[in-house]
Amino acid sequence: MKLSYTALQTFQNCHFRYHLRYNCGLPSRPRPAAQSSRALHGALHLFHQGLKKPRSGDEALFPPAAVSLDTLLSHLKGYYDNLTRPLTESQYREGRALLARYWEVHRGHSPTPYLLEEKFQLHAGPFLLTGRFDRVDEIPDGFEILDYKLAHRSLLPPDPLQLDVYQLGFHALTGQVAKKLSFYYLKLGEKVTAEQEDLGAARARVQTLGREISREQEFRPHEGPWCATCDFQEFCPVKAKNPRPVLATGRARQLGFDFGEG
Repeated sequence: MKLSYTALQTFQNCHFRYHLRYNCGLPSRPRPAAQSSRALHGALHLFHQGLKKPRSGDEALFPPAAVSLDTLLSHLKGYYDNLTRPLTESQYREGRALLARYWEVHRGHSPTPYLLEEKFQLHAGPFLLTGRFDRVDEIPDGFEILDYKLAHRSLLPPDPLQLDVYQLGFHALTGQVAKKLSFYYLKLGEKVTAEQEDLGAARARVQTLGREISREQEFRPHEGPWCATCDFQEFCPVKAKNPRPVLATGRARQLGFDFGEG
């Protein structure tokens, strides 16, 4: 079975929510921010992809159009004009403002990425752990993994589990150990960096969590701040007076639980 960081985090927070999402197959509700996030990630991917192209001669002295703000914003406009899943006008305006700030912060100093939107996978206990890097840069003392965040900056430090997963994924993909993991908050134009280089400890923690998932039988709910964004409260014996029953087997269609309708 394949697992992601999100699945591991969900199990850590609430076994019942994990069971409904990943064992029963109930879908999460569509969220408006997801479309903006996809467009911003895509625009930044295309922009930095242009920076990977080698430059020589005059291009080395005078940066080409590929690194201009107009180029970055044109990548976002491609998502706004998408007929299948277009951005709303407000999403497009906000996206332009966020990318303009990003470009100003990095003006003339945009890093050339080592990896872009690269997938990884590795075995963690009985599971196959999968994920994707937004970007990895080569820095003077090694490598820095960057993860773009559209959410507001949390007062809490970066999740150690995410550091573990990214570090293990980078090592599985390249055989290297990343020096830094950074979260770039697009709404603030700020970067928060953590260092975690103990590969053995990271592997042990993730494998232990994988074994816990494979052995879990009861999947009891656990209240916490994550309840506020849970899509499955109507099934929860803690949150609902008369919780909707969950079938022991079967996927979301058998439950008649489709957020895509109505």
